[in-house]
Amino acid sequence: MNRLKTPLMYLSIVALFAGAFAMAPAEAGPNHKHHKAHAKKHHAHGEMHILKKLDLSDEQKAEVKAIMKNAKEQKAALREPLKAYKQALRDLVNSPDYSEQAVRSLHAQYQNVFADKVVIKANAANQVNAVLTPEQQAKKAEIKEKMKQRWAEKKKRIAERKSEGK
Repeated sequence: MNRLKTPLMYLSIVALFAGAFAMAPAEAGPNHKHHKAHAKKHHAHGEMHILKKLDLSDEQKAEVKAIMKNAKEQKAALREPLKAYKQALRDLVNSPDYSEQAVRSLHAQYQNVFADKVVIKANAANQVNAVLTPEQQAKKAEIKEKMKQRWAEKKKRIAERKSEGK
């Protein structure tokens, strides 16, 4: 009888842990840090996914790749100042000397860095758009509009679920 109990006990323990590990991601929910980071990663590459749907020629692909590489290098130069801003903001928030004016002042100090980041992104988008043919530009606009509609529908469903949960 003991021969049967021991394997059955081990199997039960394994099944219990397997169930617990399988449920862990579900328990984390959509607000879990990993989910947010994963979503940001996909959002950042949204433009590239759109470009893949446009059937770019090899020459266009090479030009777009060069544009994106250049933009990435330019944005890399902004990483340190942005890190410094985030750290200064954290320090300020946790400081006994916190004031709204201090936050506004800190933000104003880094305004050029924020503007540079936006300008780099806009320049890259403009350069990529210049590489596309008029037909590809039209198709890109159509894809973006569909994505915008799907996003609006998703936000509506999320809002409905939140209101049902209250």
